[in-house]
Amino acid sequence: MKREEELKRFKKRLQFSFKDEPLLHEVFVHASYLNEKGGKGMTSNERLEFLGDAVLSSAVSHILFKRFPALDEGELTRLRARLINGRTLAELSDELGLGPLMLLGKGEKKTKGSENPSILSDAFEALVAAISLDRGYEAAFSFIERLFNPLLEVCLEEAGHFDFKPRLQELAQRYFKQAPQYRLIREEGPAHRKSFSVEVMLGGEVLGLGVAMRKKDAEQVSAKQALEVLEKRGYTTGC
Repeated sequence: MKREEELKRFKKRLQFSFKDEPLLHEVFVHASYLNEKGGKGMTSNERLEFLGDAVLSSAVSHILFKRFPALDEGELTRLRARLINGRTLAELSDELGLGPLMLLGKGEKKTKGSENPSILSDAFEALVAAISLDRGYEAAFSFIERLFNPLLEVCLEEAGHFDFKPRLQELAQRYFKQAPQYRLIREEGPAHRKSFSVEVMLGGEVLGLGVAMRKKDAEQVSAKQALEVLEKRGYTTGC
């Protein structure tokens, strides 16, 4: 009875229903369970995990590509790596309540496999695949976007990820004895999907132009471009 209650809570957190219930239940089947039970009529979540990894990477890449049109491939890759990792996926899995629903072998149960980050992160990827197969890629994308947008906001606020503005500030003070000036030059789109264009000036010269869905992000992108221009001219922060 407890598992049925956990399943109801889990489905409520999903905010949508599955058409193919057996597919959903495949998400919860760990390979260790099949090894002990003989696997009659059941399939482990390993194949779903394989597909889910690709769907998740594609969706997050798309989100970052659209949100940060001025970031280069290297920065996008690094930001994606900070968002998609075993710890994050395990935490999302835990928030959704996947742990108590996992079907595990006796050995995994004894070692608290339902709390094992590796098992939980794999289950999350399996869930993403199941959503994509059951409801289509767009539904999976919306699910991923709903869960990852708050994580992206936190990631951007953390010190050390986008450090372009403080680096530009340091360089400007060191060589030009003045602070860079940021100016909003364009704001486009509806309220829920605005695009901000910000340019940065130093010594009366425009050195960078950033476009993003938040003004702060656009400033960071413009600062990154300005740093690249100045570093090509021989100025350096020493970082």
